[in-house]
Amino acid sequence: MASFWKIPWVRRQRARLRRPLHILLAPIVVNYIKLVIKTSTIVADPPDYEDRGRKLHPSIIGLWHGQFFLLPAIYPRDVPGRAIVARHEDAEALARILRSFGLELVRGAGAAGRSSGRDRGGTEAAHGLIASLREGFSVALTADVPPGPARKAGPGIVMISSRSGRPIVPFAVASSRYWSANSWSRMTINLPFSKIGIAMGPPIYVPSDIRAEDFKRYQKQVEAAFDEVTARAYALAGADMTRATPLERAPRGGQSQSYYDQFK
Repeated sequence: MASFWKIPWVRRQRARLRRPLHILLAPIVVNYIKLVIKTSTIVADPPDYEDRGRKLHPSIIGLWHGQFFLLPAIYPRDVPGRAIVARHEDAEALARILRSFGLELVRGAGAAGRSSGRDRGGTEAAHGLIASLREGFSVALTADVPPGPARKAGPGIVMISSRSGRPIVPFAVASSRYWSANSWSRMTINLPFSKIGIAMGPPIYVPSDIRAEDFKRYQKQVEAAFDEVTARAYALAGADMTRATPLERAPRGGQSQSYYDQFK
């Protein structure tokens, strides 16, 4: 079946349909997210997370991949923000959704375990995120990137914090009712009429003079903090976190060039 989608005529038809589908899909998802928020009860820890976030602004709002579905709707409109979105065509619907909630975009994606050498815009995006923080925008991004492994922090988020001088703020949103995909990150779709838990952790500051050998230590600190807020968000929502927890999977391909090497 996979070979069918590689047939030139089929690929051309898919390409022609992408843009209309994105235009159609984005407002449907936006209204669905608004419905989830409107019909749900929200419990936050700390309760004043928005005020704390404003005091830390501009900051790096970090969370695990697959757990970001509701983030655009709860992001304060009065705080200038940007989110990282892959630059391939299939991400256009997500880009439109984020814009609908007032978030600006930084295009690109990290390389994770890929060793193909294809430029996915990771270095350019990292520079864009650092520039955004210096310009007074908070930025939202995931610490783990496709194709995994899930919930393992890459060096990118640590490098961005170090180079920008801005803190990483661990963040998580969960709902009592949800559906999770059988994907590498267990992408979670929150359902209406839920109890929503929002958790924020203490900021993580990465020194500007961080050495290459210290990256792993900060990555572990980020992982522990993100795991803690994620578990807390699900506890607040009264939800079973098991269905949303990715299975341990080895990354495909070899090791990519580190962010530290890219910024030398």
